[in-house]
Amino acid sequence: MKLFGREITRDELRQRVGDISQIAGIRSFRLSEGRMKDVDALEVRTGSGLSFTVLPGRALDIAWMDYQGKPVSFISKGGVTNAQYYQPYGYEWLRSFYAGMLTTCGLTHAGPPEKDGIWDLGLHGRISNTPAFEVSHRTEWEGDSLKLTIEGKVREAAIFNENLVLKRKITAYGGESTITIEDEVENQGYQETPFMILYHMNAGYPAVSEESSLQAPVINTRARDDEAARGIDSFWRFQPPEPGYKEQVFFHKLASDEDGNTCAGVVNEALNFGLYIRFNQKELPLFTQWKMMGQQDYVLGLEPGNCYPLGRSLTRQRGELAVLEPGGKKNIRLDIGVLSTWEEIQCYKDYVNKLVKGKR
Repeated sequence: MKLFGREITRDELRQRVGDISQIAGIRSFRLSEGRMKDVDALEVRTGSGLSFTVLPGRALDIAWMDYQGKPVSFISKGGVTNAQYYQPYGYEWLRSFYAGMLTTCGLTHAGPPEKDGIWDLGLHGRISNTPAFEVSHRTEWEGDSLKLTIEGKVREAAIFNENLVLKRKITAYGGESTITIEDEVENQGYQETPFMILYHMNAGYPAVSEESSLQAPVINTRARDDEAARGIDSFWRFQPPEPGYKEQVFFHKLASDEDGNTCAGVVNEALNFGLYIRFNQKELPLFTQWKMMGQQDYVLGLEPGNCYPLGRSLTRQRGELAVLEPGGKKNIRLDIGVLSTWEEIQCYKDYVNKLVKGKR
C-alpha cells in the first residue's frame, strides 16, 4: 500500500511500528455527554489522512468524516443524538437528524410525513434511528493491503406489517481515501413490502462554500417546488450563508456509462478539496440534490436512491413504488471518496464530462 508518499510492504511497515493502530485501524468507543450519551461509535483511520465515524446505534450510518484536518461532512446543530430520543411523528425526525456523511432514509418510506392506511409515517422513515445488531469490525492484512471492515444488520419490522433487514458492510483500505458501502436489503417476511431507500449524504464547509460547485453528469433537472424553481438556473453554485434561506431541492437525471455507473460530487477548487460518490443506476436510478444555504444550516445533500423523497403515497400514485417480494433481496454499492489535489479534481471533472458527452 502507499503511505506518506511511498509504496510500503506489510513487512516493511511491521518493522517500523509496534502496533498498526499507530498508522491506521478501527477504534471502538462510546459517546458520553448530552443527547449523544451512550451512542456506540467506531472511528476508522486509514493512514492517508481520512477519518470517519460509524454509529452502530444509528443504523451503521456515518457521522463525522474529515481528511487531513478538513471536515468533509456536515453536522447539524442538534448534533449526534441517541436513538432513544427519536420521535417518529411529523417532522420530529429533524430533532435527531445529525446529518453526517450518511443518514439512511427508508426502508419503507422516504419523504414528508403522511398517513398510509393505518400507519403514520414520519419524515424519511425509521431506519436511521434504529440500532444495528450482530455488529463486528476487524483490521486484517490481504497481502500487502490493510483492510478495515465494519459489518452489521439493522431490522425494520412490526407485527402485522414489514420485516426488512438491512445488512451493511463498510470497507476502507490503508493508505486510501475512499469508503465502500455494500448494502443488502432482504424481505424476511411473508408479504410484499414497499421498499424505499435514499442515501442522504451531507457535505459541509469547507467542501461547500461560495467557492464550490456541484460536479455531476447532469443531463436534465426538475425543481421539486416553486422555491426550487427560483434557483434552478444556479443549482450547481453555492453562496455564503443567507438569513431566512429556504431549502431548494432538485431532481437530476444523471448520465452513466454503459454499465450504469455514475457519480456526483462537490469541489472547492480554491482549496483543491472535494468529495464524490459513485453508484450504479441499475441499483439506485434516481438522484436528489438538497441545497440548504441557511445560517448554521449550511449543507449540500447528495442523495442517490431508488425513489425521490416524495413519500410513499405519491410515489405509489406515480407508479414508481418499488416493492420487495417475500424472500426478495436488493444489493447496493456506493463509494465515497475525497479529492485533495488539483490533479485528482481535474481527473474527476474529466470523468464527469466524459459521461455527459457519451449521452449526446
